[in-house]
Amino acid sequence: MKKLLLIIFMALLAQNAIASEKIIVSSWLKTEAMPVTLPAFHNIPNIQGEDFSDNQLLSFEQLKLDDYFPERGKRLMWLNDEKTFWEESFSDEKGFIEVVDSGMQINNYKIAYMAVYIEASRWIETSLEIKSPQMLTAYINGERIGTKTTVEKGENQIGTVSQNLELNKGKHLLIIKSLFSPVKNDSIADWRISASFEIDEPYTLTSISTSLLPENIKNINHIMDGVKISGTSLSHDAKYYIVNYRESLPPSNNSRSWAEIKTTDDRKKIHSFRNASVSNFVWLPKSNRISYISRTQGKATLYLHDIENNEIDVLLEDIEDFTTYRWSPDEKYIIYYKREEGPSGDDDINKLYVLRDRIPGYRNRIFLYKYDVESGIQSRMTFGNLTSSILDISPDGKSILLSQTRHEYDEKPYSKQDLYILNANDFTIDTLFYGKNWSISARFSPDGKKLLAVGGPSAFDGKGENVPEGMIPNNYDSQMYIISLEDKSINPITKHFDPSVISAHWSKADNNIYFTATERDYRNLYMYNVRRERFSLMETGADIVNSFRISSGSSKAVYYGNKTNSPPKAYLINLRNGRYNVLEDTESHNYRFVRFGEVNDWNFTTDKGVEISGRMYLPHDFDENAKYPVIVYYYAGTTPVTRSFGGRYPFNLWAANGYLVYVMQPSGSIGFGQEFSAAHVNNWGKTVADEIIEGTKKFLDAHPFADRENVGCVGASYGGFMTMLLITRTDIFKTAISHAGISSISSYWGEGYWGYGYSAIASAGSFPWNNKDLYVGQSPLFHADKINTPLLLLTGDEDTNVPPGESIQMFTALTLLGKPVELVLIKGENHHIVTYNKRIKWHNTIMAWWDKMLKNQPEYWENLFPEKNL
Repeated sequence: MKKLLLIIFMALLAQNAIASEKIIVSSWLKTEAMPVTLPAFHNIPNIQGEDFSDNQLLSFEQLKLDDYFPERGKRLMWLNDEKTFWEESFSDEKGFIEVVDSGMQINNYKIAYMAVYIEASRWIETSLEIKSPQMLTAYINGERIGTKTTVEKGENQIGTVSQNLELNKGKHLLIIKSLFSPVKNDSIADWRISASFEIDEPYTLTSISTSLLPENIKNINHIMDGVKISGTSLSHDAKYYIVNYRESLPPSNNSRSWAEIKTTDDRKKIHSFRNASVSNFVWLPKSNRISYISRTQGKATLYLHDIENNEIDVLLEDIEDFTTYRWSPDEKYIIYYKREEGPSGDDDINKLYVLRDRIPGYRNRIFLYKYDVESGIQSRMTFGNLTSSILDISPDGKSILLSQTRHEYDEKPYSKQDLYILNANDFTIDTLFYGKNWSISARFSPDGKKLLAVGGPSAFDGKGENVPEGMIPNNYDSQMYIISLEDKSINPITKHFDPSVISAHWSKADNNIYFTATERDYRNLYMYNVRRERFSLMETGADIVNSFRISSGSSKAVYYGNKTNSPPKAYLINLRNGRYNVLEDTESHNYRFVRFGEVNDWNFTTDKGVEISGRMYLPHDFDENAKYPVIVYYYAGTTPVTRSFGGRYPFNLWAANGYLVYVMQPSGSIGFGQEFSAAHVNNWGKTVADEIIEGTKKFLDAHPFADRENVGCVGASYGGFMTMLLITRTDIFKTAISHAGISSISSYWGEGYWGYGYSAIASAGSFPWNNKDLYVGQSPLFHADKINTPLLLLTGDEDTNVPPGESIQMFTALTLLGKPVELVLIKGENHHIVTYNKRIKWHNTIMAWWDKMLKNQPEYWENLFPEKNL
């Protein structure tokens, strides 16, 4: 018996020996020891009676480290024009690196930096231990994690700094700043440093490695941090452009925004609005002047800024309830919008008068006012009980295209649009269209004789419809129309053009129409030659084109675009010759060390003969002989999952974390032609679920490196509904994530702010009382007992689009059924998770779930959500 106990005891000792191991950093990037000076009057106590200490020299940030990445041979400029270089250095057999030679005489204060990149192959908890007889401060990714202010003088005496770390997959920069104090050291150097990481089970020595190279994978901070471009536009003659920037300010949830005016030829900065509280920048249509608004105590002042003469004039001052404005093409007048508060109800109870009365601010209205620039006279242009919106002003400035919307519930889509021509001088109106149950945007042609309109296929009594008999068109599939103001004839110019129009501009420079359109999973720029009635795809250098804007007096335009695997840039394009170039590229700095994997198209044809397009994201270090867990993503609503670079679901980030990501575009999406998009109407997953299941199986069969035992699926909003529906129909997925998903179509229809409006198109003619097969039969909640797949439900607890109850009731059902389910509510967030720190926590929740369910690595999830004895 004693022998048996001894064997068990020895086995436990051996197990403990294996359970905890150390990784000692053996090579570093190191600078020379550089002098640092004491401040003047350092020998005089401050007003608190405190002496200046060496600790203050150590804690003061001489070098900004939050966006600093050392490299071998990189120069570091120091005080008084001194410089040093980052050089590789190796530790001795005990793991120490000598900052300076031992025993060297140092007669003044010096600082040295050491750096190493720590690469985590997975999320890991570890303990960092730094040893040195000298003072030091340690940073991980620019954040201070530990400080040592003691100095050990005795032989073989050494101090320690220890810190527990939680590291996400990817590289993390460890920088150690060490201070040598000749006072504390008697000028004799014993200046050495070592660092090590303790690895405990379940982690292994392969979980962490060290490197001297800054190359990294994409992470959430790349998406959230750095300077982003939020908008850009050109002056009248395209000589200047204004660019708007936004920058997050972590660790807070705040951000700062500013604008700069530059020359388009050489990007020279002409004027900066940094630290100026101004907004609503508008270039004047005939001169190189720009106007903008400043707001103080609820009142707005409108300024006119002459860029070339640097003169600033006040046009309108202290206007209450001011919202926005626009210039007439001749620069003779400004039309500005004012908000008027609607009637308020009782503070304690509230009667709803119409369906949209639930929406905050619905009772408020917007009315138009005119400001004559020469005389300074202001006039009220509109009155009544409906908001008036300007769609455009005619080229001669005499006519205004005006729109009003009335919410009526006798027929879908439960709103009716009125279009008027308003005389800009006497405010009389001519009615173009009245009481139409469709909605369009429109603008004047360059000669003012026609209108260019964008609306659904059913606009203008179905003039743009192009679907087989018996199908109902998807009115989110936007078309383009030319309307003659003389006889009101309608020309549906994109009726046989598959891409779905986003925005259109009729250029007066060449009389061509330029428009952006969703085409499959791309967002492209097209030209329509009005005379030849011909479409042409324009090369832009981007897979996704956003915010396309033409200058008022030239053939040049600006836009914002990205490639699938490269971040957005602002571009300038000459529409006459098609040449384009980059105007602004703030993101390249943020991503300068990031490696990306390949993105490859992968399409399949269903058993019913429908081609379903998709694409596959590979890890950056892809090995075709390895096996990778798979994430299948879809939206399955009315829009495709485009090739956006960031977004809520950054596929190249998921891939960087060791996943194979398959993104598919099931039936019903716009951008593939009207027949394809019409498949969405009254379907609610009947077709799409089969396509996703079939596509996933074929994808796994076609790719031997896909681990078919570890496949997850995920979708958001309508895609979240599809996630829930899918797992009532199949067990091929090991896990599933639904963000803001719909579990009961009828409750979403009646409770979501826009549920009934969206359903007017997606469920045309179908209601809970006349189509229970759809509202009940296709609702995942009514099939919850068929779900066996572990499901993570995510939702903002203030979601007004898909109310959180949609997730809560599915959570309730699965809990009572004893099925594996988790629910995470993001406090204070709506349909999109936008607050800086909440967005990061939400993202981390998703990554932790994938690791737990698809990699059998539950530690990250358990760290975020430890078990509670409730």
